[in-house]
Amino acid sequence: MSTFLAALMIGGNILAASAGTVTSTIPVGPNPVGVAFTPDGSKAYVTSHGPDTVSVIDVAAGRVTSTIPVGDAPTSVAFTPDGSKAYVTNQISGTVSVIDVGSGKVTSTIRVGDGTYGVAITPDGSKAYVTNNRSDTVAVIDVVSGKVASTIPVGTIPRNVAFSPDGSKAYVISSGVDVINVASGTVTSTIPVGENPFGVAFTRDGSKAYVTNYGSSGTHTVSVIEVASGMVSSTIPVGSGPMNIAVTPDGATAYVTNYGSDTVSVIDVASGTVTSTIPVGTGPVDVAFTPDGSAAYATNNTSGVVSVIRAGR
Repeated sequence: MSTFLAALMIGGNILAASAGTVTSTIPVGPNPVGVAFTPDGSKAYVTSHGPDTVSVIDVAAGRVTSTIPVGDAPTSVAFTPDGSKAYVTNQISGTVSVIDVGSGKVTSTIRVGDGTYGVAITPDGSKAYVTNNRSDTVAVIDVVSGKVASTIPVGTIPRNVAFSPDGSKAYVISSGVDVINVASGTVTSTIPVGENPFGVAFTRDGSKAYVTNYGSSGTHTVSVIEVASGMVSSTIPVGSGPMNIAVTPDGATAYVTNYGSDTVSVIDVASGTVTSTIPVGTGPVDVAFTPDGSAAYATNNTSGVVSVIRAGR
Protein backbone atom coordinates (compact mmCIF):
# COMPACT_ATOMS: atom_id res chain seq x y z
CA MET A 1 0.00 0.00 0.00
CA SER A 2 1.39 3.42 -0.92
CA THR A 3 2.28 6.00 1.72
CA PHE A 4 -0.67 8.25 0.86
CA LEU A 5 -3.20 5.45 1.37
CA ALA A 6 -1.63 4.04 4.54
CA ALA A 7 -1.68 7.48 6.17
CA LEU A 8 -5.26 8.11 5.12
CA MET A 9 -6.62 4.81 6.36
CA ILE A 10 -4.88 5.19 9.68
CA GLY A 11 -5.78 8.76 10.76
CA GLY A 12 -5.60 4.47 -25.13
CA ASN A 13 -7.77 4.36 -27.72
CA ILE A 14 -10.78 2.13 -27.30
CA LEU A 15 -10.35 -0.99 -29.38
CA ALA A 16 -13.03 -3.43 -30.53
CA ALA A 17 -13.72 -5.63 -27.51
CA SER A 18 -16.58 -6.84 -25.38
CA ALA A 19 -17.90 -4.61 -22.61
CA GLY A 20 -15.95 -4.85 -19.38
CA THR A 21 -12.64 -5.54 -21.14
CA VAL A 22 -9.38 -3.65 -20.63
CA THR A 23 -8.49 -2.46 -24.11
CA SER A 24 -5.24 -0.64 -23.32
CA THR A 25 -3.06 0.76 -20.57
CA ILE A 26 -1.64 4.28 -20.52
CA PRO A 27 1.60 5.00 -18.60
CA VAL A 28 1.27 8.10 -16.41
CA GLY A 29 3.23 9.55 -13.51
CA PRO A 30 4.36 7.41 -10.55
CA ASN A 31 1.69 6.35 -8.02
CA PRO A 32 -1.39 7.68 -9.84
CA VAL A 33 -4.36 8.45 -7.60
CA GLY A 34 -7.24 10.52 -8.98
CA VAL A 35 -8.77 10.72 -12.46
CA ALA A 36 -11.43 12.93 -14.06
CA PHE A 37 -12.51 13.81 -17.60
CA THR A 38 -13.12 17.25 -19.04
CA PRO A 39 -16.85 17.76 -19.68
CA ASP A 40 -16.30 17.48 -23.44
CA GLY A 41 -14.47 14.17 -22.98
CA SER A 42 -11.37 15.22 -24.90
CA LYS A 43 -8.94 15.03 -21.98
CA ALA A 44 -8.43 13.12 -18.75
CA TYR A 45 -6.43 14.50 -15.82
CA VAL A 46 -4.59 12.02 -13.59
CA THR A 47 -2.88 13.01 -10.34
CA SER A 48 0.45 11.38 -9.45
CA HIS A 49 2.81 11.38 -6.46
CA GLY A 50 6.56 11.62 -6.96
CA PRO A 51 6.96 13.87 -8.85
CA ASP A 52 3.79 15.71 -7.86
CA THR A 53 2.06 16.27 -11.15
CA VAL A 54 -1.09 16.00 -13.21
CA SER A 55 -0.75 13.91 -16.36
CA VAL A 56 -2.96 15.20 -19.17
CA ILE A 57 -4.21 12.37 -21.38
CA ASP A 58 -5.46 13.08 -24.89
CA VAL A 59 -8.37 10.64 -25.00
CA ALA A 60 -8.47 10.29 -28.79
CA ALA A 61 -4.72 9.62 -28.98
CA GLY A 62 -4.69 7.45 -25.84
CA ARG A 63 -1.51 8.95 -24.43
CA VAL A 64 -0.14 11.61 -22.11
CA THR A 65 0.47 14.83 -24.02
CA SER A 66 1.59 17.08 -21.16
CA THR A 67 2.39 17.13 -17.46
CA ILE A 68 1.43 19.91 -15.05
CA PRO A 69 3.38 20.44 -11.79
CA VAL A 70 1.07 21.02 -8.80
CA GLY A 71 1.35 20.89 -5.00
CA ASP A 72 2.69 18.22 -2.66
CA ALA A 73 0.91 14.82 -2.94
CA PRO A 74 -1.93 15.61 -5.37
CA THR A 75 -4.92 13.33 -4.87
CA SER A 76 -8.32 14.26 -6.31
CA VAL A 77 -9.35 16.33 -9.32
CA ALA A 78 -12.64 17.91 -10.42
CA PHE A 79 -13.61 20.16 -13.33
CA THR A 80 -15.97 23.11 -13.35
CA PRO A 81 -19.10 22.33 -15.40
CA ASP A 82 -17.96 24.62 -18.23
CA GLY A 83 -14.62 22.78 -18.41
CA SER A 84 -12.54 25.92 -18.04
CA LYS A 85 -10.88 25.05 -14.71
CA ALA A 86 -9.65 21.98 -12.87
CA TYR A 87 -9.33 21.87 -9.10
CA VAL A 88 -6.61 19.55 -7.77
CA THR A 89 -6.23 18.78 -4.06
CA ASN A 90 -2.71 18.53 -2.62
CA GLN A 91 -2.78 16.35 0.49
CA ILE A 92 0.50 17.29 2.15
CA SER A 93 0.47 20.94 1.06
CA GLY A 94 -3.07 21.47 2.34
CA THR A 95 -3.86 23.38 -0.83
CA VAL A 96 -5.88 23.31 -4.03
CA SER A 97 -4.15 24.00 -7.34
CA VAL A 98 -6.47 25.72 -9.83
CA ILE A 99 -5.55 24.84 -13.41
CA ASP A 100 -6.64 26.81 -16.44
CA VAL A 101 -7.56 23.98 -18.81
CA GLY A 102 -7.02 26.04 -21.95
CA SER A 103 -3.42 26.93 -21.14
CA GLY A 104 -2.65 23.87 -19.01
CA LYS A 105 -1.13 26.04 -16.28
CA VAL A 106 -1.77 26.54 -12.58
CA THR A 107 -3.26 30.02 -12.22
CA SER A 108 -3.72 30.06 -8.43
CA THR A 109 -3.14 28.04 -5.27
CA ILE A 110 -5.72 28.15 -2.49
CA ARG A 111 -4.85 27.25 1.10
CA VAL A 112 -7.74 25.21 2.45
CA GLY A 113 -6.77 23.11 5.50
CA ASP A 114 -4.71 20.18 6.68
CA GLY A 115 -4.61 16.85 4.88
CA THR A 116 -6.55 18.02 1.85
CA TYR A 117 -7.99 15.06 -0.05
CA GLY A 118 -11.37 15.02 -1.83
CA VAL A 119 -12.94 17.66 -4.06
CA ALA A 120 -16.31 18.10 -5.77
CA ILE A 121 -17.90 21.06 -7.53
CA THR A 122 -21.58 21.94 -7.27
CA PRO A 123 -23.63 21.23 -10.42
CA ASP A 124 -24.10 24.98 -10.94
CA GLY A 125 -20.33 25.54 -10.74
CA SER A 126 -20.52 28.12 -7.97
CA LYS A 127 -18.75 26.25 -5.14
CA ALA A 128 -16.08 23.63 -4.60
CA TYR A 129 -16.16 21.43 -1.50
CA VAL A 130 -12.77 20.18 -0.31
CA THR A 131 -12.21 17.65 2.49
CA ASN A 132 -9.40 18.11 5.02
CA ASN A 133 -8.73 14.76 6.68
CA ARG A 134 -6.38 16.03 9.37
CA SER A 135 -8.54 18.95 10.49
CA ASP A 136 -11.90 17.15 10.11
CA THR A 137 -13.43 19.89 8.01
CA VAL A 138 -14.80 20.71 4.58
CA ALA A 139 -13.57 23.95 3.03
CA VAL A 140 -16.12 25.69 0.79
CA ILE A 141 -14.45 27.59 -2.02
CA ASP A 142 -16.26 30.33 -3.89
CA VAL A 143 -15.30 29.53 -7.48
CA VAL A 144 -15.68 33.12 -8.75
CA SER A 145 -13.50 34.73 -6.07
CA GLY A 146 -11.17 31.75 -5.67
CA LYS A 147 -11.30 32.06 -1.89
CA VAL A 148 -12.48 29.90 0.98
CA ALA A 149 -15.93 31.25 1.86
CA SER A 150 -16.59 29.00 4.87
CA THR A 151 -15.46 25.89 6.71
CA ILE A 152 -17.82 23.12 7.81
CA PRO A 153 -16.90 20.76 10.68
CA VAL A 154 -17.54 17.10 9.81
CA GLY A 155 -16.64 13.65 11.14
CA THR A 156 -13.18 12.19 11.61
CA ILE A 157 -10.76 11.79 8.69
CA PRO A 158 -13.04 13.03 5.89
CA ARG A 159 -12.05 11.48 2.58
CA ASN A 160 -14.24 11.88 -0.47
CA VAL A 161 -17.24 14.08 -1.24
CA ALA A 162 -20.01 14.13 -3.86
CA PHE A 163 -23.04 16.31 -4.61
CA SER A 164 -26.52 15.05 -5.34
CA PRO A 165 -27.48 15.74 -8.98
CA ASP A 166 -29.80 18.58 -7.93
CA GLY A 167 -27.01 20.18 -5.88
CA SER A 168 -29.04 20.33 -2.67
CA LYS A 169 -26.94 17.86 -0.66
CA ALA A 170 -23.31 16.94 -0.29
CA TYR A 171 -22.30 13.53 1.05
CA VAL A 172 -18.97 13.59 2.86
CA ILE A 173 -17.27 10.32 3.74
CA SER A 174 -15.77 10.38 7.23
CA SER A 175 -16.38 7.85 10.00
CA GLY A 176 -19.87 7.65 8.47
CA VAL A 177 -21.59 9.68 5.76
CA ASP A 178 -22.09 13.30 6.78
CA VAL A 179 -25.02 14.87 4.91
CA ILE A 180 -24.54 18.58 4.29
CA ASN A 181 -27.43 20.86 3.36
CA VAL A 182 -25.73 22.99 0.71
CA ALA A 183 -28.07 25.97 1.16
CA SER A 184 -27.35 26.28 4.87
CA GLY A 185 -23.82 24.87 4.82
CA THR A 186 -24.47 22.64 7.83
CA VAL A 187 -24.37 18.92 8.55
CA THR A 188 -27.97 17.76 9.00
CA SER A 189 -27.36 14.07 9.68
CA THR A 190 -24.76 11.31 9.68
CA ILE A 191 -25.56 7.94 8.11
CA PRO A 192 -23.81 4.85 9.51
CA VAL A 193 -22.38 2.60 6.80
CA GLY A 194 -19.72 -0.14 6.70
CA GLU A 195 -16.18 -0.36 8.02
CA ASN A 196 -13.72 2.34 6.86
CA PRO A 197 -15.93 4.06 4.26
CA PHE A 198 -13.97 5.71 1.48
CA GLY A 199 -15.68 6.56 -1.83
CA VAL A 200 -19.13 7.86 -2.78
CA ALA A 201 -21.22 8.37 -5.92
CA PHE A 202 -24.88 9.18 -6.58
CA THR A 203 -27.06 7.45 -9.13
CA ARG A 204 -28.07 9.60 -12.08
CA ASP A 205 -31.59 10.23 -10.74
CA GLY A 206 -30.28 11.08 -7.28
CA SER A 207 -32.41 8.48 -5.54
CA LYS A 208 -29.48 6.40 -4.28
CA ALA A 209 -25.91 6.92 -3.16
CA TYR A 210 -23.28 4.18 -3.24
CA VAL A 211 -20.56 4.19 -0.56
CA THR A 212 -17.51 1.92 -0.66
CA ASN A 213 -16.38 0.36 2.61
CA TYR A 214 -12.67 -0.41 2.47
CA GLY A 215 -12.92 -2.69 5.48
CA SER A 216 -10.08 -4.28 7.44
CA SER A 217 -11.48 -7.53 8.81
CA GLY A 218 -12.47 -9.40 5.69
CA THR A 219 -15.62 -7.39 5.03
CA HIS A 220 -15.44 -5.44 1.78
CA THR A 221 -18.73 -3.97 0.65
CA VAL A 222 -20.72 -1.16 -0.93
CA SER A 223 -23.53 0.39 1.11
CA VAL A 224 -26.57 1.53 -0.88
CA ILE A 225 -28.24 4.59 0.69
CA GLU A 226 -31.81 5.63 -0.13
CA VAL A 227 -31.37 9.40 -0.33
CA ALA A 228 -35.00 10.26 0.53
CA SER A 229 -34.93 8.34 3.81
CA GLY A 230 -31.22 8.65 4.56
CA MET A 231 -31.08 4.92 5.34
CA VAL A 232 -28.93 2.07 4.04
CA SER A 233 -31.25 -0.24 2.07
CA SER A 234 -28.76 -2.91 1.06
CA THR A 235 -25.11 -3.96 1.19
CA ILE A 236 -23.26 -5.40 -1.82
CA PRO A 237 -20.14 -7.58 -1.39
CA VAL A 238 -17.34 -6.59 -3.79
CA GLY A 239 -13.59 -7.21 -4.09
CA SER A 240 -10.91 -6.66 -1.48
CA GLY A 241 -10.28 -3.08 -0.34
CA PRO A 242 -12.91 -1.19 -2.37
CA MET A 243 -11.88 2.44 -2.72
CA ASN A 244 -13.72 4.56 -5.24
CA ILE A 245 -16.90 4.21 -7.26
CA ALA A 246 -18.39 5.82 -10.37
CA VAL A 247 -21.78 5.47 -12.02
CA THR A 248 -22.18 5.34 -15.81
CA PRO A 249 -23.75 8.44 -17.39
CA ASP A 250 -26.85 6.40 -18.26
CA GLY A 251 -27.20 5.37 -14.61
CA ALA A 252 -27.30 1.64 -15.34
CA THR A 253 -23.98 0.48 -13.93
CA ALA A 254 -21.48 1.32 -11.19
CA TYR A 255 -17.76 0.48 -11.25
CA VAL A 256 -15.83 -0.07 -8.00
CA THR A 257 -12.03 -0.14 -7.75
CA ASN A 258 -10.77 -2.91 -5.45
CA TYR A 259 -7.30 -1.94 -4.26
CA GLY A 260 -6.57 -5.25 -2.56
CA SER A 261 -7.65 -7.58 -5.37
CA ASP A 262 -6.48 -5.56 -8.39
CA THR A 263 -9.94 -5.60 -9.93
CA VAL A 264 -12.98 -3.50 -10.75
CA SER A 265 -16.39 -4.81 -9.64
CA VAL A 266 -19.28 -4.04 -12.01
CA ILE A 267 -22.60 -3.47 -10.22
CA ASP A 268 -25.93 -3.56 -12.03
CA VAL A 269 -27.82 -0.65 -10.46
CA ALA A 270 -31.29 -2.10 -11.10
CA SER A 271 -30.63 -5.44 -9.40
CA GLY A 272 -28.01 -4.25 -6.91
CA THR A 273 -25.71 -7.16 -7.70
CA VAL A 274 -22.17 -7.58 -9.03
CA THR A 275 -22.47 -8.88 -12.57
CA SER A 276 -18.78 -9.12 -13.45
CA THR A 277 -15.26 -8.51 -12.17
CA ILE A 278 -12.58 -6.93 -14.37
CA PRO A 279 -8.85 -7.54 -13.73
CA VAL A 280 -6.91 -4.28 -14.03
CA GLY A 281 -3.46 -3.11 -12.88
CA THR A 282 -1.93 -3.25 -9.43
CA GLY A 283 -3.52 -1.21 -6.67
CA PRO A 284 -6.47 0.42 -8.46
CA VAL A 285 -7.62 3.57 -6.65
CA ASP A 286 -9.94 5.75 -8.70
CA VAL A 287 -12.26 5.30 -11.65
CA ALA A 288 -14.14 7.69 -13.97
CA PHE A 289 -16.29 7.35 -17.07
CA THR A 290 -16.01 9.29 -20.29
CA PRO A 291 -18.99 11.66 -20.62
CA ASP A 292 -20.47 9.48 -23.37
CA GLY A 293 -20.13 6.37 -21.19
CA SER A 294 -18.12 4.41 -23.74
CA ALA A 295 -15.07 3.87 -21.56
CA ALA A 296 -13.83 3.97 -17.98
CA TYR A 297 -10.35 4.93 -16.81
CA ALA A 298 -9.00 3.25 -13.66
CA THR A 299 -5.82 4.51 -11.99
CA ASN A 300 -3.43 1.81 -10.76
CA ASN A 301 -1.40 3.26 -7.90
CA THR A 302 1.28 0.57 -7.72
CA SER A 303 1.79 -0.18 -11.42
CA GLY A 304 1.76 3.47 -12.53
CA VAL A 305 -0.70 3.09 -15.39
CA VAL A 306 -4.29 3.85 -16.27
CA SER A 307 -6.41 0.90 -17.40
CA VAL A 308 -8.82 1.81 -20.22
CA ILE A 309 -11.96 -0.29 -19.91
CA ARG A 310 -14.57 -0.62 -22.64
CA ALA A 311 -17.82 0.17 -20.84
CA GLY A 312 -21.41 -0.63 -21.72
CA ARG A 313 -23.34 -3.87 -21.66
